[in-house]
Amino acid sequence: MGKTAKLELIRRILPLCLSVLGIVGGYFFMSVLSSLLCVIAAAGIYAALPRPKAPSGAIRPVSSPAVPVLDGIGFVFGVGFFSIAFVGMADWGGAAALLALACLAPACVSLVLFTVAARQETSWVRFFSNGFEFTQFGLRVRVMYEELKKIDVRHWQASGWVAWFQSTVGSSGPRSAVLLNGAESTNTLVFKRRDGATFTISSELIPDLQRVLISIDRAGLELPDGISDYQRKKIRQRRERMYGGPEREAPSSLEQKDVARIAALIEHARRNAGH
Repeated sequence: MGKTAKLELIRRILPLCLSVLGIVGGYFFMSVLSSLLCVIAAAGIYAALPRPKAPSGAIRPVSSPAVPVLDGIGFVFGVGFFSIAFVGMADWGGAAALLALACLAPACVSLVLFTVAARQETSWVRFFSNGFEFTQFGLRVRVMYEELKKIDVRHWQASGWVAWFQSTVGSSGPRSAVLLNGAESTNTLVFKRRDGATFTISSELIPDLQRVLISIDRAGLELPDGISDYQRKKIRQRRERMYGGPEREAPSSLEQKDVARIAALIEHARRNAGH
């Protein structure tokens, strides 16, 4: 986890702790004013810490619900259930104390939501003419097209909570980064590096997919198998218009050059014979 992702977690966890302290402390030993100051300080920290900015042209993951909604649900769960748990375990007895202890389970949901929100805020993909940069949880890796072994087109399909989980968690390990659009069905580009690392991106998220494919073709990498011959032809034609390429001369032009060359040879031979 990178520095920016850690800062995003601090943005959420520190206000959570201050809010719980204000409520629990107000119940036991703090004045109303002190409790209110804790809550105000929590809101100030959440709003004041600098937020990460994605580079120009970067593709962000689709967050559903939006990050502020995730944070709001996280604070409701965390502040509510952690406060009940701490007050109940300290002041109640018998079955009520056990019930208060059980509140720790739903309270931890807030930590999961905060982690998801931090991931959404600190993850993106940016394409260049010779490769792309994949950032996840603030950790960046630059991948050049010439480092890739293969690119596949894969249909990714899931339903309900599974699709949400895949699009928000985004990674199944340090060598497998995923950026999906959150839909139950999506076509993805799977970039496979020679060292085994894979990077999966929903093609619907890429605003200029054709330009990316042109850059891949220009780098000399084989285009994905899922692309039709007609699309390959159009991509190569546009690449030649944009960057130039081998120009094929028409047969009539070649014939004219051959005739001119032969005429020049004949004229040269005549001059030599006259001398």
